Order: sequence, then structure tokens, then C-alpha cells
Amino acid sequence: MTPITIRQAAASDAPFIKILLSQLGYPDFEEKDVVEKITLHGRDDYHMLVADLDNKVVGFVSLHWFDLAHWHGKLGRITSFCIDEEFRSRGIGRQMLQAAEKILLKQDCVKLEVTSNLRRTDAHAFYLNAGYVEDSRRFVKYRT
Repeated sequence: MTPITIRQAAASDAPFIKILLSQLGYPDFEEKDVVEKITLHGRDDYHMLVADLDNKVVGFVSLHWFDLAHWHGKLGRITSFCIDEEFRSRGIGRQMLQAAEKILLKQDCVKLEVTSNLRRTDAHAFYLNAGYVEDSRRFVKYRT
């Protein structure tokens, strides 16, 4: 396999990221919406990486970091992460996760966090294998 390049996402990556978002279960994003998200992740407290294989984006990870009132230091959060179904279990996810962690640690994050839908059991095994532990519950309320 050709080596992958991990780089910052660009607006031209939107068609690929749109496909990946659909694989994650979010098929309602238009390309313009994805471009807006890529632009947002260019802010100082956000970042988005893509895994590029032969000029095709086969994965992406989005990051956000912020201070918490009850912690000394920042929380770094992986807000979304997907490797194309066709390219999973090839080590690309591990490389992407390491690159994401490097960025979050460079931002002085003392706690790294990722959330994952209950149905994504393969993803849970991936994170546990990467040294993450399950340590809290998350409760959500959607605007109606």
C-alpha cells in the first residue's frame, strides 16, 4: 500500500469527507455544509486532519480543545473520526489517532477524550486498544 499523508483538511476535501460523514451515519450533509465545517476547524481551538492516499481522502478526524472549570489544563476532544470502510484495519486509524493526539498534547491538553456511539463496538475496541479507558457517562438533550 502506498504510504498515507496526514495533513490539515482543505475545502477541496469536502466531497470525500461528505462520504465519510455518511458512513458515520450522517448522510444529510451537503458539500457546502462540509466546507463550512472545514473552515470552522481552521480556528485556533479546532483542527481537522485527513488521511490522503493517492490524492483520495480515506479518513478524517476533527479536534477541539478547551479549558474546563474543574480541571487544571485543557481537555482535548476528538469530535469525529472516520476511516473509509474500504480502508479499515490497515493501520490508517492508528496513524490518524497518533497524529491527533500529538496536536492535542501540543495544545497542553491534560485529558484526551473521544465519544463514540454505543453501536460502534469495533470503534470502542480500537480506542481501548489505543490506551483509552471508559470513565464517565454522557447525557444529551436535543433541542426540539
